[in-house]
Amino acid sequence: MNDNAATISAGTRTDWFFHPDGSSRQANVPSLVLETTASEISLSAKVSVGFVGTYDAGALFVHTGPDHWAKLAFELSPQGFPTIVSVVTKGTSDDCDGPRYTPCTVWLRLHVRGGIVAFHFSEDGQVWRFNRTFSLPRSPGAAIRLGLSAQAPTGAGCTARFTEVQLRHTPLIDIRDGS
Repeated sequence: MNDNAATISAGTRTDWFFHPDGSSRQANVPSLVLETTASEISLSAKVSVGFVGTYDAGALFVHTGPDHWAKLAFELSPQGFPTIVSVVTKGTSDDCDGPRYTPCTVWLRLHVRGGIVAFHFSEDGQVWRFNRTFSLPRSPGAAIRLGLSAQAPTGAGCTARFTEVQLRHTPLIDIRDGS
């Protein structure tokens, strides 16, 4: 990573997903990781992805333990269009496809306040749209991991580009609307 930018290339069959029925657990995505004990922190980036295969994605993630993590991704849907996808894992993963997103780049942001996490996305990096909020188990003062990743679960690989990467310790006024 340099100049607040990073490029991550994912190889074939790379994914981070624990199937809801417990039948499979994949955790082999390439990533850049920061560990922190901050009680309130945001990670944001402008994300573009060289979509080729279904579920190719670039993502921001938060990880509080081996079975507790979440990601917000710019991902290629099975219907062949980019979407904003969130996955929250507490033992197994849930998976929620958000809106179809037609621009070729999107700003993604995750915000952690104690054990609460909020996901937002933006067309311009200024006005943020709420995606979801949830909790992840976290002991007070415990370290968490934040980062950037890429995946290519069904294809031969993909590359995600993260620019304007920012890490902030500024509290949000309203965690739901992103202000």
